Amino acid sequence: MAVIGIIVFCGVVVGAAALLLNRPERPKDPREDQEQMEYLEAWKKKHERTDKEK
Repeated sequence: MAVIGIIVFCGVVVGAAALLLNRPERPKDPREDQEQMEYLEAWKKKHERTDKEK
């Protein structure tokens, strides 16, 4: 009986991990993508190296 319980427990753990790792993709939000690009461009300007720093 204990062996069956262990096998079922392992199956549940593997199934949960599979669901977490293979989530269905959500539709892309163009507004969110634009916000992300603006943030990355601002970060790049702020942290951009000059020739003197290299």
